[in-house]
Amino acid sequence: GGTGAPRAPRRRPADPMVIEVDRLTKRFGPVTAVDDLSFTVRPGTVTGFLGPNGAGKTTTLRVLLGLEAPTSGTALIGGRRYQEFVRPLHQVGSLLDATALPAGRAAWFHLLALAQSNGIGERRVREVLELTGLESVAARRTGEFSLGMKQRLGIAAALLADPPVLLLDEPVNGLDPEGIRWIRLLLRAMAAEGRTIVVSSHLMSEMAQTADHLIVIGRGGLLADSSTAEFVSRTGQDVLVQSPGAAELAGLLTAAGAVVSPEGDGLAVTGTAADAIGDLAARHGIAVHQLITRHASLEEAYLDLTGASTDFRAASQVPGTPVGTAAR
Repeated sequence: GGTGAPRAPRRRPADPMVIEVDRLTKRFGPVTAVDDLSFTVRPGTVTGFLGPNGAGKTTTLRVLLGLEAPTSGTALIGGRRYQEFVRPLHQVGSLLDATALPAGRAAWFHLLALAQSNGIGERRVREVLELTGLESVAARRTGEFSLGMKQRLGIAAALLADPPVLLLDEPVNGLDPEGIRWIRLLLRAMAAEGRTIVVSSHLMSEMAQTADHLIVIGRGGLLADSSTAEFVSRTGQDVLVQSPGAAELAGLLTAAGAVVSPEGDGLAVTGTAADAIGDLAARHGIAVHQLITRHASLEEAYLDLTGASTDFRAASQVPGTPVGTAAR
């Protein structure tokens, strides 16, 4: 269980639900954790919820789940506050802290207690244990679990009632590569069924493969709300050129207004498309061995956008310099 592509859950969600955050502000004393934040999450996609440490991601999720009261504004799921759901697990599955478990309780009994509180039978407990690959350790106490096993148990709890909405905060933290691939396939399969899925993560490489849409916040405010492809494309692109006549070609490109810099034994060119570079080289009889258009990675686009919103930044350090002597 939990090793291949995930099986489809038991049913399709009856009522796809939209998450609506509208002018949400949350203050803790003098600290504004979330600042007039508005966004909408629609069914059928995996939405990545990104931002630096302290950006307000977890606070926003806690308000959505009724764990914090907003200072002002609203955070609704399916047009309702979380507190209004009679059996909330049937509407929203969530994972905020995988380590928040009763250490002396067996995994099976932990899930069974949650299930019975929401009118869910033992059969479904067995199903989610199998789905998450935990059936062989169901009798073990959760205090003996590794972080990765606790993450799987938290995901099992979120899936108990097969809900139309999933809110997951750092769900791949502590998972091995097989586990990361498993959760990616599971989330994409559930989104394809019309569910509303929000995943917060710092793993940009994983978000690039998992998320269709991105909401990026910084210092409590909205920085971006777009498809992943649009978000990455905004950071721009360059063209890697390999040519035996690189020096001559560089001069021609610079004269034509392109920005050229050496990279390895080739050139990195911005401001001119690959076809224009090829045409220019052909007109001057310069052989070109490679023309590769390169887009920014999600990580590069994210760091470019959030640089001004990062509260904790390591100093750039010259290799070999003792810690504490650099960047004074």
